[in-house]
Amino acid sequence: MPENLASLNLPAQATASHHQAQAYAHHPYQLGASLYMPATRQDIWQVIKRDKLPTINSIIICLEDAVSHSDVELALIQLQSLLNTWQLNADSIRNPSQSHDKNNNHPNRPLVFVRPRNPEMLRGLADFDHIELIDGFVLPKVDLFTLPKWVEACAVHDEHQLLMPTLETAAVFNPQHNDELAAAFKEAFNQTVFALRIGGNDLFAALRLRRPKDSIVYDTPVGMLAYQLLGAFVPHGFYLTAPVFEYLDQPMLFMQELNRDVSLGLVGKTVIHPSQIALVQQAFCVPSSILEEAQQVLHAEAKAVFKFNNTMLEPATHRSWAAEIINRAAVFGTISDGPSDFDCLPLLN
Repeated sequence: MPENLASLNLPAQATASHHQAQAYAHHPYQLGASLYMPATRQDIWQVIKRDKLPTINSIIICLEDAVSHSDVELALIQLQSLLNTWQLNADSIRNPSQSHDKNNNHPNRPLVFVRPRNPEMLRGLADFDHIELIDGFVLPKVDLFTLPKWVEACAVHDEHQLLMPTLETAAVFNPQHNDELAAAFKEAFNQTVFALRIGGNDLFAALRLRRPKDSIVYDTPVGMLAYQLLGAFVPHGFYLTAPVFEYLDQPMLFMQELNRDVSLGLVGKTVIHPSQIALVQQAFCVPSSILEEAQQVLHAEAKAVFKFNNTMLEPATHRSWAAEIINRAAVFGTISDGPSDFDCLPLLN
């Protein structure tokens, strides 16, 4: 393991803390339900322009695990064809960051990412016509050992594109490695690290395991690792996404896991079937009473400590949480959770 950041041999231009300096055009909560789509599929444009899967939040066009080695060339050809079609029809869809106005009836497309097979493929994608149309890249199997090559590959791409490195190698079971990786991510890229993806299935594979069918991921060793990853990366300002749930015949278990995902502050969930989209979006909806509490915490005249909805609120410690609740509600909306106490009473005078 590298003993310090200097030993990573990062490119000279990647010295500023771009993660901290760049403002988000989007918020990571916009990832919502994310669907991986092999680049060989013929209907990706239909999904982007919302003729298919009209409620999906984000898609990841996959050139890695979802594409067999023999189909890689075809997948790359299909990706270029998609980008050409997109460019010709760019005026028929709106960017997800654009607000709706009465003079623009075009659909607001999902966020679109590409997952390359390796750093060499990512570097080659810079030569694709119209590659700037996509929102960013998912970087598979990123750790301290592979990071320098990913940084070099990203350096040839637009600095406004977003990055989602995936934590899915055996190295991330080492807490010291993760502490160093979090520090490295803050300085490594010219682009914004939009979120870090927890690669559940690869992490199970590193333990010679498969996710059990009768328990949520947080009751497994990978779930225990997820807690450690939150502690390693969130204090540095990063967002994490939740591992995929691959069983379609366990909807109640899926909802239990989603509730835990949301309670831990994870910002998105990979889906494997359209039937999972609505469940993810429902889980991320904010109960109206929770939104009220967040609004009270952020109120300009909020007391230092006060009672609201029979709960003690303390802006000094709850402000970051409240800001994230507002961000979540802006994306997913709110749900009613019954009558609440609207009296804002100070606990301390």
